[in-house]
Amino acid sequence: MSDRKRMDTIDEQAANWFSRRSSGQLSANELAELDIWLAASPAHARAFADMQLIWADFDSLSRPATPSAAIVPLQSRRCWQPGKALAASVVLACAALATSQSWFAAKPDVDRYVQSTSGEHRQVELEDGSRIDLNVDTRLHVRLYPDRREVELLHGEAFFSVAPDAQRPFDVLTGQGSVRVVGTRFDVRRGDQRLAVVVESGRVALHAQAGTGQPTLLSAGDSADFDYRTGTLQLGQQNPEEIAGWRRGQLIFRDRPLAQLVDELSHYRQAPVQLADPSLATQRVSGSLNIARPDAFLAALPQLLPVQVEYQRDGRALIHAR
Repeated sequence: MSDRKRMDTIDEQAANWFSRRSSGQLSANELAELDIWLAASPAHARAFADMQLIWADFDSLSRPATPSAAIVPLQSRRCWQPGKALAASVVLACAALATSQSWFAAKPDVDRYVQSTSGEHRQVELEDGSRIDLNVDTRLHVRLYPDRREVELLHGEAFFSVAPDAQRPFDVLTGQGSVRVVGTRFDVRRGDQRLAVVVESGRVALHAQAGTGQPTLLSAGDSADFDYRTGTLQLGQQNPEEIAGWRRGQLIFRDRPLAQLVDELSHYRQAPVQLADPSLATQRVSGSLNIARPDAFLAALPQLLPVQVEYQRDGRALIHAR
């Protein structure tokens, strides 16, 4: 395949992924596939970024006074190539059909991406006075509108200190779910298999899945764990020292199901931790974990539970019943 054809193919793939993600209908597995596709090649990440810029250029055009068809010259900051033009036509058509927000909707006052790298903790302050602490390897998309505030948690974990504003609710979007607040402090983790929310102060309304009826209301000390695969929601309580302990480099957990801990532990390793025996999921465990040394905890785990840990050649850690 020629370089030109290869780039056209990548552009079309990027347009397809962008329009599907804009629709808000990607499942957790599909979002994981997108992450894999982005990480597979720098060309993939560049093409996806181009689609975002193309859509931003399109959205910046003056809105027509009437819905009649017209040819509008696009003054883009980028040099248009045949492949990009084709991909742009795909992304514009698909996004216009798929996205839940109309082209005529109000544009956000603030629209930016924030991320932390592997091994980096980062704090950012938003224009409304809210603060966000990002755990390692976390990506956010921040959009602040005149009547609402949105932060899309694309991957990872973040602790939110939301500035009160009764006129502008604050939504954390997590794929198919969302967490809504006015002013509070809470932690959200979007893992490969689970969504976890815990509230330090105030109250939040959790929609684990869109369109599933009334939200689950959580108050200070309340926690919620949603399993993407089974669609089950487990509610619990956490002590103050347990909430977002990663900000201090230490996770403290009391009487937690092993399945929840495994999903969280995977975030601190290059390769995931998995349960080889599903029956181990409900085993309860208490202890502490230095997030800089996750394998030290795995080495100690057989002293806490009747399990053994097997390391695969690709780096995965499998937990078996002993």
